[in-house]
Amino acid sequence: MRYKINDVKRILNIKEETLRYFDKKNIIKTTRDQKNNYRYFKAEDINKIFAYKMYRSLLFSLNDSNELVSGKPLPLLERKLNEQIAFIEKEQKYLNQVKHHISILSEKLKKWNSFTGGFEIAESEECYYHPNQTDTCFIQEADVFENTYQCLDYLPSIWPCFYYNYSASSPEFSFGYGLHTNHTPPINGLMHLPSVKCLYTMIFLEDNLLLSIPDILEQADTYCCQNNHKLKGTLYGSILHEMEENGLNYRLFELYLPID
Repeated sequence: MRYKINDVKRILNIKEETLRYFDKKNIIKTTRDQKNNYRYFKAEDINKIFAYKMYRSLLFSLNDSNELVSGKPLPLLERKLNEQIAFIEKEQKYLNQVKHHISILSEKLKKWNSFTGGFEIAESEECYYHPNQTDTCFIQEADVFENTYQCLDYLPSIWPCFYYNYSASSPEFSFGYGLHTNHTPPINGLMHLPSVKCLYTMIFLEDNLLLSIPDILEQADTYCCQNNHKLKGTLYGSILHEMEENGLNYRLFELYLPID
């Protein structure tokens, strides 16, 4: 039994250009009738196209899918299936990390939408912190670059952060990357920020964050005096979003101020 191209289009619900692609790539071997110039497909061709589409739906590459329908022996199929399972497991792990990061960010944005200002008592998120930028420029030192490269290997599980130690003799302010501790990264020089009791707040700033910190600390100190707490001398947090509006740049921050 032979099938014309319109027959195959109906059988597989497939576009004509896709069928021409299969023919051009020698995934199938159609024949052309010299009398009427029609291209004909055999049942084997149609089944092979379906098998190819099936393997593509299983996330096999174009080349692997082509190879799997090209009549190779069973050991090839077994090896490719095992390789694909390993690939899928790796992708699942990555996608779970993506989902986790997106869920956290989504929850924080929901919190901002209902946030009424002020401070609340909260436990900070335990993480590692890598500083790579001052308030004015990136730090261009070899060891900082090396740690940056290693941190970037942990995407999508890192996020933009800042840190300010205002109790030091020379206050230390930096921007950088945060990384969840469940990764326990083998990266030298990362700062460990344990989960501690904090004052938590969210702010949307047009001004430079560093310029706003004195006012934030003053408000936090007033809150502590009224509620029998004491600031510990550091402040850190995440940059949740940056946007431009009416020619001005705004950034949404969440802040943690450790307290006794």
